[in-house]
Amino acid sequence: MSKVVVVGSINIDFTVRLPHWPAIGETIFGSDAATSVGGKGANQAVAVARLGGNVHFVAAVGEDSFADMATTACHQNNVSAAFLEADGPTGLAFIDIGPNGDNIIRLSPGANAKLTDEFIDRRSSVFTDAKVVLLQNEISLCASIAAAKAGRAAGATVIMDPAPAAVPTWGVEEFKHFDLITPNSTEAGALLGQAPQTLAEGQRAAMALKDRLGVDAIVTMGEKGVAWCIKGESGQAPCPRVDAIDTVAAGDCFNGALATAISQGKPQFDAIKFALKAAALATTRHGAIDSLPYLNDLL
Repeated sequence: MSKVVVVGSINIDFTVRLPHWPAIGETIFGSDAATSVGGKGANQAVAVARLGGNVHFVAAVGEDSFADMATTACHQNNVSAAFLEADGPTGLAFIDIGPNGDNIIRLSPGANAKLTDEFIDRRSSVFTDAKVVLLQNEISLCASIAAAKAGRAAGATVIMDPAPAAVPTWGVEEFKHFDLITPNSTEAGALLGQAPQTLAEGQRAAMALKDRLGVDAIVTMGEKGVAWCIKGESGQAPCPRVDAIDTVAAGDCFNGALATAISQGKPQFDAIKFALKAAALATTRHGAIDSLPYLNDLL
């Protein structure tokens, strides 16, 4: 079976729903507080597994009770994982969900910051026969580049989800290690100086990213859809209409679904449509990992 290797973060998510966004200094009551496993890497790895992909996950956890919670969640979701056990705490995320399902996320990276290029190099056998390597910006750039090099050596397509927003000083030298980047509109704005607001602007942004950084790009734009510039072709596609209640992990679902489809040899546009459908469905459910659909949900 075609293999996807995800190298990235794993967190414990503390989530609360808010009736409105508080002003500075304002205290408000939230509801539906929950504790669960998340992190962009873990979310994307579980998305691949649930959508029928063969996934291997490389990540770091701390020396605390949260580490057991994190590793158990991976095993329960059929994610084969190699964990670095780092000194200190497991990564934490504090997620506030607004009345329309949008969110603000605050991160304490913990062990994620200790996932090193040396550890990646010691696990180089994981990348053998990989079709896709999927990365995010919640671990160090050095670790991501080490994973990208290992993926390239195996002949894999390397996808970088530059979230949280990549440092604006990243340029051609950094992005040359990736075959495809998948920023959202905010992250595209961090790289280009102005965030696209419409799909047409998103398409121009994808083309600008290709011209400026030399890497193919898909710009995700939430409920609007996505735009891309891949292998010399640009385009856009609207998002399926759904009643969204929670956008947490929707982007991760998109990336996991995209990686799965690419690993299985789906044509470019079919892979994007598959990822859009999966991500849209994820927004109709609460939570991060809990929101991620199974393949049967999309049939």
